[in-house]
Amino acid sequence: MSKRTTFKALILTGLALIGLIFFSSVPLPTFAQAGRTPRGGGGASGTLTAKAIQGGGAVASLTAKALLGGANLLSGTATAFSATANAFSGSYAMTATAFKSQASFLSGDEASDAILSYAAQVLGTSVTVLKAGGVSGSLAQTGESAEAQSYAADLALKTYYGTLQTGAASLSYGSGTVTGDVTLDVQGASLGVYALTLAGAAPNTDAALALALQTYPYLASFSYTPYSVTGGFAWYAVGYTNGIDLKTKQVTTYAQSVILYVLPLGNNRISVTATVGRGDFASAISIP
Repeated sequence: MSKRTTFKALILTGLALIGLIFFSSVPLPTFAQAGRTPRGGGGASGTLTAKAIQGGGAVASLTAKALLGGANLLSGTATAFSATANAFSGSYAMTATAFKSQASFLSGDEASDAILSYAAQVLGTSVTVLKAGGVSGSLAQTGESAEAQSYAADLALKTYYGTLQTGAASLSYGSGTVTGDVTLDVQGASLGVYALTLAGAAPNTDAALALALQTYPYLASFSYTPYSVTGGFAWYAVGYTNGIDLKTKQVTTYAQSVILYVLPLGNNRISVTATVGRGDFASAISIP
């Protein structure tokens, strides 16, 4: 290489460095200032290309990466995508937290908390637990409900009976594993029988069903078929519902079977019972 060629190369290098200093010192408008929304989940990197003097068919190209709105010249694209992934990793995953936040009424006693949580998250009602513990007690229920209750109690990891201010409840849950968080566990494999005594009357089957669905509003989306029982009114339904997957903590679909039973007690009192099998325990409910 001749001295003249070397001198030209040095001049081109110097000009390139001057261009880099000049362009990196010029403030770049942010996406907000330009009235545009960045793509790729809010990426915040820009690329500035300066073409140096052309000579002898060779073009010296200088590329400077600059963070928009910042002095750091390192690209923030990877960070931006990571932030987007965290923000939108799934509203489903956040649902577990939402369910848990609704359970601020829990007492700290596992048996009571399970009964309270099941009532709130599966039946859509609130109950007052006077005493919880043991595995059995008196309930106003159909024969099919009693059979399902016994079947689930034999298979479940947890079974509790509770005396309520306005009735009684039996709850079995856990098939294979439980997380220890009752607000989640009762949404998976579970079977609950809740019998509440209310003031009122049910002169016919339509009025009785309306009262049952008013008492347990989360069961109102199912289509019910009446079936014959000795005394009172009964219906069953089979379908699917949403709940939290115990492993992924995301929303999933569970099979669900329901028996509703309304029994007039006289003196303007009426018993309204819901038997709900979910997940692995949905098949515990069998209607002839």
